[in-house]
Amino acid sequence: MSLRKTATDGLSARQKLALFHGTGLSAESALSTADVEITYDLMVANGVKALNISCAGIRPMALKAHGVVSAAQLRRLGFDALHLVDPVMAAEANAAYGATDVIAAFLVAPQDAVALAGSAAMGTLNLSVQQLLEVCAGAPTEAVEVLKQVQTAGSPLRGVNATTLLDTGMRAAQLKQLGYGLPAMRELAELLPDHLRKLGFSL
Repeated sequence: MSLRKTATDGLSARQKLALFHGTGLSAESALSTADVEITYDLMVANGVKALNISCAGIRPMALKAHGVVSAAQLRRLGFDALHLVDPVMAAEANAAYGATDVIAAFLVAPQDAVALAGSAAMGTLNLSVQQLLEVCAGAPTEAVEVLKQVQTAGSPLRGVNATTLLDTGMRAAQLKQLGYGLPAMRELAELLPDHLRKLGFSL
C-alpha cells in the first residue's frame, strides 16, 4: 500500500516516523505531534530534509497544507531540480505553486538547467530552451549538455536570443559538433552579423 497522502488526509504514524527520522524530534514526540502542529517552521527547526519527506510519501500539495507555501520553501527543505524530473513531482509542484514560482526557485544554476533539459518538467512548466540557457551564462559545458538533451524537440535554438547563446561561452566548434551549423544560427532571435562572428561562424 502506498504511503502517499493527499492534502486532505491526515499523516499516518509511519509517515510521521519517516518524516522525523534522524531529526531533532524523537520518535515518541513525532508520534504524539498533531497534524496541525507539523508546519514548515517545525520541519526546518528539526532538520527535516527532502529525503525524509520523500520517504514519507508527502507530495507538494500536502506540504502546502502544512505551511510550505512557496516553491522557495520547498527548495529550502532540500528539494532540487532533479526532483522535478519525476513527472508527478513536477505536476504537483506546478499545481501547488505555479510554474513561475517553481522556475524561479528551481532553475537558478547551470546544473539545474541540465537536470531539467529534455524532461517532462519542461512541458509541465512551459519551460523554454531560452530560459535554460539563460542560467548557463559562462558555463559552456552545461550549455552543451542542455542542447544535447533537447535535440529531439524540433529546432531547439529557434527563438533563443543570440546574446544568450553567446553568453554561455559556446562557440562554433561545439555547436557544429551538436549539429548546429550556420542555418541553425539564423533561427536565433535578434541575430546580428556581429553575433555570428563572435560565435565563430564565417559569413
